[in-house]
Amino acid sequence: MRKKVIIIGGGLSGFTTGIYLQANGYDTEIVEKNAVSGGACIGWERKGCYIDGCIHWMTGVNPKTAEYGLWRDIHALKEDTEIFFQRDFAHFDCGEGKSLTIWGDLEELQAELLAFAPEDEKEIKRFCRLIKRFQRIVPPISRPADMMSLGELLKIGLTMAGDYYWITKTSKLSCADYAKRFKNEALRECIENYMATGYNFMSLLYMLAHVTGKNGGIPIGGSLPLMQRVEKRYLDLGGKLRLNAEVDEVCIERDHARGVRLKNGEILYADWVVSATPVEHSLKKLLGGRYESKKFDKYLKDRENYPIYTYSTVVFKCAQDLSSLPLSLHADKPTPFVLDREYKGITFRNYSYDKTMKTPEGACVVQASIRGNDGMYFWWKDKKTAGNYREEKKKFGEEMLAFAEEYFPDLKGKIEVIDVVTPCTYERYLHSRHGCFQSFVQTATGKAIMEKGVVKGLKNFLLSGQWLLRCGGLPPAAITGKFAAQRICKADKKKFIYPERN
Repeated sequence: MRKKVIIIGGGLSGFTTGIYLQANGYDTEIVEKNAVSGGACIGWERKGCYIDGCIHWMTGVNPKTAEYGLWRDIHALKEDTEIFFQRDFAHFDCGEGKSLTIWGDLEELQAELLAFAPEDEKEIKRFCRLIKRFQRIVPPISRPADMMSLGELLKIGLTMAGDYYWITKTSKLSCADYAKRFKNEALRECIENYMATGYNFMSLLYMLAHVTGKNGGIPIGGSLPLMQRVEKRYLDLGGKLRLNAEVDEVCIERDHARGVRLKNGEILYADWVVSATPVEHSLKKLLGGRYESKKFDKYLKDRENYPIYTYSTVVFKCAQDLSSLPLSLHADKPTPFVLDREYKGITFRNYSYDKTMKTPEGACVVQASIRGNDGMYFWWKDKKTAGNYREEKKKFGEEMLAFAEEYFPDLKGKIEVIDVVTPCTYERYLHSRHGCFQSFVQTATGKAIMEKGVVKGLKNFLLSGQWLLRCGGLPPAAITGKFAAQRICKADKKKFIYPERN
């Protein structure tokens, strides 16, 4: 008799769990609270324009990597999926006519840095050698470490001994502290502020290594088509998907998960329940706080060592093609935005590179974002409570529009605001902690997060999703989804098999 698994959350992690379980002979049903699936990996339309809400770059696009195999299993990437590789990964406007480009080629990047800050030649060359070193680091994702044999663990230990040294060394150094090694003030500022505040140096190296190693790219079409491929893969394997079905609680009997109760009162019974929603929502709301999780309680309370970051974004419709402009441009606003504090750094993201994304003829979409933390979320939340949230969103959009037209004078009168996204948007759509769309920032002082997804004292229940593994994102979401399926197969004494690729 086939066992039934209820999966809460129709994002990438939930679908990954469902795909692998369907391939292993389980009957699964994904229950998703929203009208469309996708979770954080989503896109939507405003005024005839597609707005991509997730993928800025994605690892595992190199066919030689283990991650690529995972993407192929779930059809996030198919054999004919086109990948866009940015030649110029990011541009920094450093003021006074100076600019710095982060190139997607390591030799080109080193040449750019040396020309920009010749006084830092020695440290720049050391920096680029480290990036090259990180290009070779390939973490094992075949199965959870606690499910590996002693032989497998010894093999990984022997092959990655040098990797662990550099991972440990750079993970204990913040980007801000590393930046102090450079003499050039503008270069110091770029390195310190490139990642969200608090990120460790390893995270920066990891990103640049994947990009310059041609393992970081953007699937053409963006986030929504990627999730549509994954959803189709799941449904083709016989999985069931229920939309507009928010789970109110997990049904528990004698410390065993027996199913879920929906908001409409309907109960869905199952042999297993997997929650692929944010961990805080799973533990505090769906499980009602009945089961203690000391580690996650620590992560959630310790905002200094395990912070989160948020964004406030204005989306523009531009009445002309902007292919000549950078895809990603970091600039400073002379008169800062004032929310919970002053924000001067703005990132413009230009989507002209992808002609498959829906826009009116000759138009394109540009997103302009400022990055904050919990404070930004609480500021917007206060506006909701006070009843002037919409007015503040409109004001923020108008102020960002004025700056965009000032910064790009040729666009004056040719751009309009079509959407404003705040941390409250992510909270409403994802049940995410303080409106973040990714997991905890991986700081120099916090420990690397690698959790099993098992809730102590509760049987037949597992957690999955990006909050369980390091700093989150699409790969951790899919990896933990796969791991959840493997744990269920092991508990049920079933040999885990992979779905046939096509």
